[in-house]
Amino acid sequence: MLEWVQTSTPGDTDPAGDKTEAVLEEQALKDPEKAQSLIAIEHARSGDLRLAEPNWTSKPRVLVLAGAICLIGLAIFVAGAVAGAVFVVDKAARLKLPWPPAGTSTLTLVGASLLGAAAWRVGQAVLRRRAVRASAENPPESRTEDDQNPVGAP
Repeated sequence: MLEWVQTSTPGDTDPAGDKTEAVLEEQALKDPEKAQSLIAIEHARSGDLRLAEPNWTSKPRVLVLAGAICLIGLAIFVAGAVAGAVFVVDKAARLKLPWPPAGTSTLTLVGASLLGAAAWRVGQAVLRRRAVRASAENPPESRTEDDQNPVGAP
């Protein structure tokens, strides 16, 4: 609004020296940027502090972009895992052992798979034991209604 006052011509004012509504509307029609500025000022004056409507057309684009980035990351991870396995098997096949290199490669792959499966099982067993221990320490019968939503719980 101050911009318009500073850029106004002498004929833009009424006899009292204030800008007329007709002159402001005419200026707003000529320059859409100034019209948006005037609308924003009027909204601020009226106390209408609602947020602008969200742009829902860009949300699918953002989701597609995030999905693409995740897929690229997953592909890089899988490629790295395969390359690492190939590297280890190749190095194992080059060992000087009394059996053929194909047997060493096969045993390396089978051994790594079994070791990974065993580690997974041990991890799951540990998590189950922790869950059982936690539920045994605080059985449902011992809870009261006050325990449902503790505000200052440690």
